[in-house]
Amino acid sequence: MLSSSLVMIVKNEESKIERCILSAKEVVDEIILVDTGSTDNTKQIAIECGAKVYDFTWTGSFADARNYSLQQATGDWILVLDADEYLAPGSADAIKEFISGPPAIGRVNRLSDYLDNGEIRYESAPISRLFPKGVYYTGSIHEQVVSDLPHRMTSVTVYHDGYFETDKTGRNIPLLEKELQKDGENPYLLMQLAREHKNKQDYVQADNFFSQAYLYATKQEGYYPKLVVEYIYNLMKIGKLDTGYTVIETEENQDQLSNFPDFHFAQGMFYMDYVLSNTAAHIDKLPRIEASFHTCLELGDRKELGGIIGAGTFLAAYNLGVYYEVIGDHKKAAECYGISAEYDYQKAKERLSLLING
Repeated sequence: MLSSSLVMIVKNEESKIERCILSAKEVVDEIILVDTGSTDNTKQIAIECGAKVYDFTWTGSFADARNYSLQQATGDWILVLDADEYLAPGSADAIKEFISGPPAIGRVNRLSDYLDNGEIRYESAPISRLFPKGVYYTGSIHEQVVSDLPHRMTSVTVYHDGYFETDKTGRNIPLLEKELQKDGENPYLLMQLAREHKNKQDYVQADNFFSQAYLYATKQEGYYPKLVVEYIYNLMKIGKLDTGYTVIETEENQDQLSNFPDFHFAQGMFYMDYVLSNTAAHIDKLPRIEASFHTCLELGDRKELGGIIGAGTFLAAYNLGVYYEVIGDHKKAAECYGISAEYDYQKAKERLSLLING
């Protein structure tokens, strides 16, 4: 019978480590925890939860620490989690089903929560975290799995709250800059560096790296749709709407993007800004707002592609309702708010109540 190991690298995670380990304790055969220098009670809590704990002197490379942790594991299959993640209920059956099949790199669906304009949002991302022993990592930061095995989606869900009101830019930016010294035209590293500056709300600097990532990307990368969407939103932040318009016109017929609800949602939001920026010149683009959000609803949420939960459902319906309300079609607005409210979206409930009750 195939065995499995949970493998982790941690530092000062005493507030979250127990939650993570307990979510997986009945799922795997062993728990390997590599500590890179904790000064709190992380290691003691992990030991009490049944983990085998090892120390590793930090080298400045996440891949080094990951690979050391993999060397300690004895399981036939490896499950990798971070301390700020935890398995959803029902994961045991999903993992057993996957590892009983042909060898592959298993992608789990990670759901992350974060704040956006005072609202909690959830982002879905397929990430490679379940694989046979023998696979290894490369990259000092945002390390990547190295293997010739095919990547396949699992039915495993992992919850993640590491982005919620957390700032890791001070740690991440120097590591990314160091990696870029080796390969200054790497679109993945450039995108990650752009994200870090965006998280600092330094949108001008983020634009510098987003534009380079967009330039060097081959358009075949699995992360390419997300790169385009984040680039568009950042262009909106700094008012470079003409560039944003060019990007949308260039990308809207790309296969990877045409089925990605987040891209059409970004289009809808973009055209709202674009029309309002110069109504006389751009009024002919007004119908594109409606069309973009309708496309979102036709596609629905596509968690296997990653993206914002609701971009293909309640958030699209809500913004379509806003569009109809602005143009004076209150009947259609109410219908859209009603669709959004069915997902328990509070803003839609409030707008619907105001329309009904005057």
